[in-house]
Amino acid sequence: MTRSKKINNQWIFIDESGKPEVYSSHGENLVNKKKASRFLILAAVRSENQLEIQQQVTEFRLSLLKDTDLSKIFSSAYALDAFHAQTDYPEVKKKFYEYILNLPIKVDVLVIEKLLCYDSLKQNPGKMYGVMSGQLIKNLCHQFENTEIIFSRKDSKLKLRQELETEVERVRLDYLKIHPNLKPNLKLSYFHNPHYSHGGLQVADYISYAVFQVYERRNVKWYQIVKEKVGKIQDICNKKYFTRSNPLKLST
Repeated sequence: MTRSKKINNQWIFIDESGKPEVYSSHGENLVNKKKASRFLILAAVRSENQLEIQQQVTEFRLSLLKDTDLSKIFSSAYALDAFHAQTDYPEVKKKFYEYILNLPIKVDVLVIEKLLCYDSLKQNPGKMYGVMSGQLIKNLCHQFENTEIIFSRKDSKLKLRQELETEVERVRLDYLKIHPNLKPNLKLSYFHNPHYSHGGLQVADYISYAVFQVYERRNVKWYQIVKEKVGKIQDICNKKYFTRSNPLKLST
């Protein structure tokens, strides 16, 4: 009896902080009017065992619910059904950022200064999100035979999902053309799930939030905790790369 070959799998969880919008429906520049964020941050969290990540994040969340010190400060409306950096208590954020350091994941971040994008992207937020998502994952998904990419998306409209996947694939395939040594015959699947559905998406939410706070608010508090887990930050419009050996300079 021959033993079947084990397929190498990876999962890439993607979430964002900030919004891709630049203009309103009436043509008003929302960024200049400070009605929209200056930056869009996309974070990719990679795992070779998505069930392990889900279990670890779930167990840690449940442990916080049993923390008597935390329970004293939780309001009756706060359930902690999932980690969400924008709404979680600072005490919860600190503990989860510290916990992320121990997870068996790899993290990559793309920073987009929206006003420096091409006009075609500034005019179309869906296209901006799709193209930049493609830039984020184009060199992350060719080392494994099977890759599942999971976007944190609230909407479930088929047209929007298809448009996003089309833009991502266009960028990825263009990248393959100029890197013929990469595997072209891998299996790639796309999924669109709300962030509360998986721990990997919740980690991506926290990572994107931490980097967003640095760029948009000049607040380094959360990134200081988790920075050792971030493998690469690409500030794409300003053509800058930050790695552990060339770290993002932090200042308040």
